Amino acid sequence: MKQSSAILWAVCLGYSMVILDTSILNVALPSIAAESGASGVQQQWIIDAYVLVMTSLLLAGGGLIDRFGAKRVFNTGISIFALSSLACALTNDASVLIIARAIQGIGGALLIPATLAIIVTFFTDAQERGKAIAIVATVTASPQAFGPTLGGILVDTLGWRSIFLLNIPIAIVALFFGKRIPVGVAHKRSLDIPGVILIALALGSVTYAIINFTDTWQLGTSSYIALGVSLASFIGFFILESKTERPLIPHIILKAPTVNLYVLCGTFMFILFYGALFAANLYFQKVLSINALVSGLLLLPAGAPVFILPIIVSKVAKGKSPFTLTLTGTIISTVGASLALLVLIVNSPLLIAISLLIVGIGFGIASPPHLNLVTSVAPEGTAGIISALANAGRQAGYLLGVAAVGMAGISLMGYTQASIVATIGGIVAILMMLSASRISVQSQQETT
Repeated sequence: MKQSSAILWAVCLGYSMVILDTSILNVALPSIAAESGASGVQQQWIIDAYVLVMTSLLLAGGGLIDRFGAKRVFNTGISIFALSSLACALTNDASVLIIARAIQGIGGALLIPATLAIIVTFFTDAQERGKAIAIVATVTASPQAFGPTLGGILVDTLGWRSIFLLNIPIAIVALFFGKRIPVGVAHKRSLDIPGVILIALALGSVTYAIINFTDTWQLGTSSYIALGVSLASFIGFFILESKTERPLIPHIILKAPTVNLYVLCGTFMFILFYGALFAANLYFQKVLSINALVSGLLLLPAGAPVFILPIIVSKVAKGKSPFTLTLTGTIISTVGASLALLVLIVNSPLLIAISLLIVGIGFGIASPPHLNLVTSVAPEGTAGIISALANAGRQAGYLLGVAAVGMAGISLMGYTQASIVATIGGIVAILMMLSASRISVQSQQETT
């Protein structure tokens, strides 16, 4: 097997594990609760502990890549994820399961930025890199599109433990192919430990506040405290980073508005996609009382294009810039989200499914080239931290999108409001992309 193929197999399998565990577990919660006696709060944290820890440590994972090299961090992340998955499968205690899920989050925080850093450093040609990112996006989109269905099959046939045991052979194969990953260049600079702690606290606190908000749909005392801690930590982080000689986020990135705008663009792209997706799911099941199977089929138009389109677009649109593809896809998705507002006139699940199809088509076009776009403007030696920034931004968008659309499960007007939130996310993403492009053009004119 060619080295490039082996590397793609390794990163696709590793990344797929991380994505799969965000989509497959929901269907298993009733079985887990029946066997372990998990309370409602514990069931929520079986899901959220993973996302909370992973989001908190993504930037730390990026810093470790630039310090130790992507291959070493990738192998470590795979190993941690596999061992913690085994612990999840073997326990009967809900509290232990929550801890094991949190450790899975540590593995995910290493795997996500390492995957993109490996692609950026190995595939140096822009077209080859774009094709590689499209392949990874296609493979890793399959858990998003089909994860709940797979989870239901595994739980019904083999039991809930099988959804964790599935990660073990995937990890073994990924490590086998990962032997072909080049060691790469490790930048021997000390890790900014205070910066890691502050950014983990900042991201973790805001994630906790969002999770707590989605539980009650109101900001309680604990949410306000978490938001205050997050704000103070963010301020402290940026003050520290501006003064330290070896920051977690290099000064060249902090002073690069184009990079930061493209990262934030990813946040609002994910608010658009996941806001539209989760709003529709809540509306189908809680307002229209459609059962889970039919609801899942109605949601499939959003997931299927994300799985199918990346490879097709990479071939058909060969030579098109990542900026053009990202902007075009985001515009299409925004139009799709706004189409859902017509439910005030025609209250039909079919109309919502058509809206989701257009959102999914746009997202399938925009998501892979967005990652290529962000990494293409990364300063030399910052691939790890840039990939972590891009993925942290997208993960934050996922959380914010889900948190912002809870009203969709209340009424038709609530779904309409949620659709407005998703549409606004798309509009903001478009404006940020245009602003970043204008700044880039101005910078080029000044240098010439």
